[in-house]
Amino acid sequence: MKGRIVVVGASLSGIDALCELVSRLPKGFPAPIFVTQHVASHSPGMLPQLLSKAGPLPAVHPKTGTRFEAGTIYVAPPDRHMLIRNGYVSLSHGPHENLARPAIDPLFRSAAVNYGPAVVGVVLTGQLNDGTSGLLAIKDRGGFTIVQEHREATARSMPLSAIRHMKVDKVCTLEEMARVLVELANDAPPEIEPSLERLMEIENRVAEGVFKVEDWWALEQMSVPSGLNCPNCRSALYELKDQRVLRYRCRSGHAFSAQSLLSGQADAREAHLSSLSGALIEEATLAKRLRSEPLFAEDSQTAETLSSRVLELDTEANQVSEWLHALSGLVEPEPTMLDPVRDQSR
Repeated sequence: MKGRIVVVGASLSGIDALCELVSRLPKGFPAPIFVTQHVASHSPGMLPQLLSKAGPLPAVHPKTGTRFEAGTIYVAPPDRHMLIRNGYVSLSHGPHENLARPAIDPLFRSAAVNYGPAVVGVVLTGQLNDGTSGLLAIKDRGGFTIVQEHREATARSMPLSAIRHMKVDKVCTLEEMARVLVELANDAPPEIEPSLERLMEIENRVAEGVFKVEDWWALEQMSVPSGLNCPNCRSALYELKDQRVLRYRCRSGHAFSAQSLLSGQADAREAHLSSLSGALIEEATLAKRLRSEPLFAEDSQTAETLSSRVLELDTEANQVSEWLHALSGLVEPEPTMLDPVRDQSR
């Protein structure tokens, strides 16, 4: 396919932003549009219907092998990364990236690998910073990058992260963005062929789920052990040697920005505390049950030991419950400190 392709990523409040954006696009828009919106794996997948109602362009969930065409919106289905190949779409159950599947970075990266300067990448409203790494890949390959004006976005983190880590080509409101997309779609992409980065190639294969052992050997040469563990699978995390944004991958393929990793660690901590609370309660329950057995009840020393153990376990369980209650009462403010920009002199 010749001409432009448009890839769009959104997260928190993204459905409203996407509906407003597509409502402003004309019928017969001369490029295909690919959308990844963060959704839960069990989501009913109603976004194509909502986008089709919002504007004149049809929106669909593609299948693997779907050949794409101009004037259609292709939406990543729940629990699948949507990847762009040469002329068709591929769906993948590859590892989560930035705690999400579908994730934005795999879509953007696959578009950059296969369509280079023809890609227009768009980051809309969202928390944390999925989309930044993918937008950098698009920029590396000569594509055009657009970010929603953060003062208009309901959730500012994703737009601000992109702006902070790179020189974005255009920062604008949704109203202006629609006009820019029409202009770009009607304009021929530049004829340049930047070199294909090895890291981008490998990460694209990871998202496709077709990576091999030798890919991990190569990836480890492009990273350093971080001393941290993946919050998803507990395998070792490696810090990628990307001087622009702090990123991590584990051997299972899960990928994180530093901010997403911090969020994942908080979720893992709460899960561990919940598991610990359950284990303490189970142990106390069994100790109480044993204490009531005639064989042990008649043995004053054993009964006293069991009573003491129950008391200790109850105290520990109550302490863990207090920690969990404190965690559930926390309301995280809109982040102001995003991923640290890497030291360019290194």
